[in-house]
Amino acid sequence: MRQTQGIYLISVVAKTLDMHPQTLRKYERAGFIAPLRMGSLRTYSDEDVARLRLIKHFVEDMGLNLAGVEMALRLTNELLEVRMRLSSAVSLSEPVVQSVRQIDGMLASMGVRVVPRHRQEEPAPGQGWFKVNPDETVEFDSRQ
Repeated sequence: MRQTQGIYLISVVAKTLDMHPQTLRKYERAGFIAPLRMGSLRTYSDEDVARLRLIKHFVEDMGLNLAGVEMALRLTNELLEVRMRLSSAVSLSEPVVQSVRQIDGMLASMGVRVVPRHRQEEPAPGQGWFKVNPDETVEFDSRQ
């Protein structure tokens, strides 16, 4: 289900993410995001903003081109989903714990870290897109 809590115009998203609006249009043409349309206006959800934050990280911090971004997005989504399923198991056996650590290592190699969320901390706009447990959040780390 597509999350649509926030609705932002392209100018707001571009300013928030420090991107040129044409860059946002380029990522739309590449199929990385699909903003909703209100007539001729593009409107971006929190989910779109989160994806754009990750795309920006892959391009600027990791130096990936569009083909690399496509592959990295797919891999990140799959790793986070598997990690969430494993870490939410009722009993965490040693092999499961080792698998979660291995996934964390793979994510870290892409500059993505899953960290605990502080209880009082509200997710930033777009943070809900990442498939992690409710008490976790995702950060991007350009240091590798």
